[in-house]
Amino acid sequence: MGYNKVELDTWLPAILNAGVSAVTIHARTRKEMSDVPARWEHVRESVAIRDQMGVGTLILGNGDVRDIDDARQKVVETGCDGVMLGRAIFGNPWLFASLRGRASGIERDLPLGPASLHERFSVMVQHTKMFEELFGDIKSFAVMKKHYKAYVNGFDGAKEFRARLMEAENAAEVELMVAEWERDLLPGGN
Repeated sequence: MGYNKVELDTWLPAILNAGVSAVTIHARTRKEMSDVPARWEHVRESVAIRDQMGVGTLILGNGDVRDIDDARQKVVETGCDGVMLGRAIFGNPWLFASLRGRASGIERDLPLGPASLHERFSVMVQHTKMFEELFGDIKSFAVMKKHYKAYVNGFDGAKEFRARLMEAENAAEVELMVAEWERDLLPGGN
């Protein structure tokens, strides 16, 4: 919306006049990054600027979108043409499962609805192994750990389990910790 302050009325018309197909509005300034809540009223303002100019550019909103239902609500509230989801996908590869079969008629092999803890942990282990395989020589394993909060939340003992995972130094240790946790704490072992 701007670098230090909101300046939509200054730069957005210039971009729209350039004939671009779409503009994504991150509902914060560059300086704010993700330190403050997204201000979706500025996405609505962007739509109004576009409509006043009479151009066909799509306006996409971005910022603090929790899930598909929240995205739909933001479209209704602002009149934007679509919504980008970022952090909502972390630890939740099932985010788009509710759209199964709607996009281009493609069937996806994803579970519908919320994943069980066993499913989440299985994907977390797979994600960790893939990170190590693809980036192990390039990036610190600590980078992977930021994803564990997304996978390990919403249940009794989640905070303690995440703290344990932060001590892991590789995918094998994460896999072992998950196996131990499931064996000891999940009903029926999963």
